[in-house]
Amino acid sequence: MKTYHLFRALPALLIATASADTFVMKDGSKLEGVILREEGSNYVLSVQITKSIKDEKVVAKSDVVKHEKERKDETEFEELAKLVPTPDLKSAEAYSSDIVKVESFLKRFPTSAKKAQAAKILDTLVGEHALVKDGGVKLDGKMISASDRAPNAYGLDAGILAKQFTSAAEKNDYLGALRAWGKLETGYPGSNVYRENIQTVLKVMRAYQMLVNTTLGGFDARTKERAAGLAGMNPGDRTRSEQAIKDQQDAYMARVEKEKAEGLKWLSLDPYVKMPLEETKRYLDSEIRRLDNLDLTYIPKTQEVYEETYKAVTKSGATKQEIDTALSKARSASMPQQYVDLLTKAAPATPAP
Repeated sequence: MKTYHLFRALPALLIATASADTFVMKDGSKLEGVILREEGSNYVLSVQITKSIKDEKVVAKSDVVKHEKERKDETEFEELAKLVPTPDLKSAEAYSSDIVKVESFLKRFPTSAKKAQAAKILDTLVGEHALVKDGGVKLDGKMISASDRAPNAYGLDAGILAKQFTSAAEKNDYLGALRAWGKLETGYPGSNVYRENIQTVLKVMRAYQMLVNTTLGGFDARTKERAAGLAGMNPGDRTRSEQAIKDQQDAYMARVEKEKAEGLKWLSLDPYVKMPLEETKRYLDSEIRRLDNLDLTYIPKTQEVYEETYKAVTKSGATKQEIDTALSKARSASMPQQYVDLLTKAAPATPAP
């Protein structure tokens, strides 16, 4: 059964340790570990078995053809390189956090071979941050200044989330699609793209519902099969495998609790943990019923109000009374405060009497 990016795969039991050297062996294989000590013609390495279990491994020096010591600057730069290109709708706070990371790297590794690349990343972040802090935004991979964004900011931002939703839906990434939809519905229910995509999200929900129901239907057989596989192992392998499974499920449940604390309604799922699957099934049933019966006549057309208000407050010769009336209408249209602030900022400081 395809999982469509919903469920994480179980990782291999033997994983590389963080901050480890690489040992290239005669047979072409690579082993990652930390040298604990040398015993004559052997290395004694610390190798990570699971997230919480390490083991010692003895390796003959004669079997090692190359010892590649970890370069911390290169390891850290791999993470920095992921900061660009920046995503759409990145907040000023997120830019500030990333800028600190790059500045810290440059301070700690002043002679790194990655210095020039890191400096280039920093320049990009600083430049984009300045635009965003001034009210601009990144849309469709392009930076848009505050003045260019202002006339239809509400619709533009809603459109980005709608694009994220439809892109994930086309890939059958149901969880990603529903999370994007959740942001769209929470922040932009008065947008045109919200109305246009209700039938699409219902299709996504019904497909996801079928997948979740199938996964729940096979839960008992799946867990029994895994238990039988563990029972057939030798005691040492079974103990390690059981610990690995426990570590994985503990990490998964911690992730679910974090998602709930962050207000996420669409939780990550694991085919071996029943409760989130059942919660998701109930939520899907409820949301499908709600959207099937949704009456759009009661939803304010916030996007239209925003664009009309912008024209009204920037109209040549607009009076203070006209501006105040337009802004009042915007506030009554379930418009998030950030967009009311944009409209207020767009109005002239000294309107016509």
